[in-house]
Amino acid sequence: MKNVLGIVIVLLLAITLLPACGAGGEGGPGGGGVPSDGGGAPGAYTGFMSPAEGQWVDYIIASEGENYHQKMEYIGQDTIDGKTCIGFEMTMTVPQEGETIMQMWADAANHQLVKYVMKMKDQVICMDTGQSPYDPPETETPGDYDPSLPDISHGTYTVPGSGEMLVVAIFQSSPESEVWVSSQVPFGMVKVVDSGTTVMYLYNFGTSGAEKDISKAEMENCMQMPGF
Repeated sequence: MKNVLGIVIVLLLAITLLPACGAGGEGGPGGGGVPSDGGGAPGAYTGFMSPAEGQWVDYIIASEGENYHQKMEYIGQDTIDGKTCIGFEMTMTVPQEGETIMQMWADAANHQLVKYVMKMKDQVICMDTGQSPYDPPETETPGDYDPSLPDISHGTYTVPGSGEMLVVAIFQSSPESEVWVSSQVPFGMVKVVDSGTTVMYLYNFGTSGAEKDISKAEMENCMQMPGF
């Protein structure tokens, strides 16, 4: 299991990602949520939303004094290297550096990463799946965010990009850190707070409309880098 820090920041999203397939803290810049006593009924969080093709989330990541967007999209199922896989794309938009797109395909049968490519400035590069710093996102609710766990705080969060209000469950991941999750959002994650500072928060999301930015032809004909 890798830390969803592992998928969203290259600190990265302080969430927790399993291999996939088959209280407190201020809101981030431009939006956020404040826990409310009884603001969300304890039964409102039932675990992570089931994955479906077309889902996407757009996060704001705070790292080294800068904010940047990270978008995660569920791009559906396909046959990759002879295996039935589920695919995800992650697009990181960093100020002054532009976009970097990562596409990941995991085997539906054994949850292992089958194909991992990266696109930078129109060049698609083959990456070593064994050395990937990322895992595909969750397809089931991680044990750390089980809705039946005791001492879960509840609250609300207003999505900056849409104005929609979400009911959230707030898990204390350490004495200094907490993670906000919701059943209303693809991939589950809403906000991460570390030592009183918001390091990641949900900017917008949708349950349809995700599209590949790396075509299958580009993925299959990726450039092999020396040493990989």
